[in-house]
Amino acid sequence: MVFFILNSFGQIPTTPLTKDYYLEKSKKQKKTAWIILGTGLGLAAIGGLVQLTHSNQTSYGSGFDFDFTGAYIAIGGGVVSLASIPCFVSAAKNKKLAVAITIENQNSLLSQNYNVTFKAPPSLCLKIDF
Repeated sequence: MVFFILNSFGQIPTTPLTKDYYLEKSKKQKKTAWIILGTGLGLAAIGGLVQLTHSNQTSYGSGFDFDFTGAYIAIGGGVVSLASIPCFVSAAKNKKLAVAITIENQNSLLSQNYNVTFKAPPSLCLKIDF
């Protein structure tokens, strides 16, 4: 139990959670999503073409002689295209986080030598919209 607790304290995130970090992460996720979407649409188009070429060569009168290879490829392409949706969603969330995190100088009341003064130390601000 002690070793588990010690390991859990050692898992502090080492990446700085800055605006640039979230923007870069959003760009990478969006690029990945577009690649996945393009691959899925390409597979769907290839599957459609395969299905069209195979449907002209088969005879429909001889029973279950129909080839569904192109249809399976097209359906697989559609599934791959749908798999890009979570990547687009997470890219939008990371972009929203990048916009929300800013470093600003906010005025705060500090007491110095029995006086109250305003100072503007740099602070990390996180804007949360409800």
